[in-house]
Amino acid sequence: AITNGIHSIATTTKTGALSYDDIVNMVDIYPPQYWALPGNAWMMHPDTIHDLRNLGPTGAIKQFAEVGSSEGGALAYMFGFPVIPNANMDVVGTGLYPVYLANWPLFMTIADVEEMTIQAMEQTNPGFITLYCEKRLMSTVRDPFACVRLVGN
Repeated sequence: AITNGIHSIATTTKTGALSYDDIVNMVDIYPPQYWALPGNAWMMHPDTIHDLRNLGPTGAIKQFAEVGSSEGGALAYMFGFPVIPNANMDVVGTGLYPVYLANWPLFMTIADVEEMTIQAMEQTNPGFITLYCEKRLMSTVRDPFACVRLVGN
């Protein structure tokens, strides 16, 4: 439920190595009412993007082949949605969530806390004051239906 902070985000489970079918299954359960909206994107670790680029038999045409088109190449877009590399994402094989497909403006909100802590350091260079500032942010799920994620080992 959106109001109580506990969310059920659509999840598809991969079995074994990452495959083309895992990505197809994610798109299949992603609700179609979000497909045409701006803000849809995949998010995954750069190593996961590398693994997807190498899908296919050795020496054969890859399933996500570099075609030299204007959108930038293999896995710049996947099934019409842009792919965003994020080094902070989980990698495949950790048992966590290595791939997300979401409408990010609807799915997640990052909120700014108005309070800021500013401290002046006692030991500074003559004529200068060194300040350390701390600001807090928080995030929350706005629409749990605007996302699907992949889970597996």
